[in-house]
Amino acid sequence: MADEADQGRSLGQARTDWAERRTALAAERTFAAWARTGLSCIGVGLAVTQLLNDLQPLWLVRVLAAGLVALGALALAFGFRSYHKSAHGLEKSGQHTLPLGWIGAFAGLLIALAIAGLILVW
Repeated sequence: MADEADQGRSLGQARTDWAERRTALAAERTFAAWARTGLSCIGVGLAVTQLLNDLQPLWLVRVLAAGLVALGALALAFGFRSYHKSAHGLEKSGQHTLPLGWIGAFAGLLIALAIAGLILVW
C-alpha cells in the first residue's frame, strides 16, 4: 500500500516537471516568434530604402523605413521582456531555461545591427 502512495506521488511530481518543461519550451517558442516578427520588420524596412529609392519625396521613404526598423526593434525588445518574465518565474521553481544573458545578447545584437544597417543605407 505504501508503494502505491509513493508511486502516485512520483507520478504526480513527474507530471508537474513535464508541465514546467512544456511551459519553458512555450516561452522559448514565443520568443522565437517575436524574433521572427522583429527580423521581418527590420528586413522589410531595410529593403524599402533600396526598392523605393526613386520615390519622391525621399523623406517619406526614410520615415517608412525607420518606422519599420523601429517596430522590429520594439518587437525584439518586447519578446525579450516576455521571455525574461517567463524564465524568471520558471527558475524560481527550479526549471532550467535558456540563459537570459544569451537571449538578451542575441536580441541586443540584432537591434544594434538593424540600427547600423539603417544608418548605412540612409
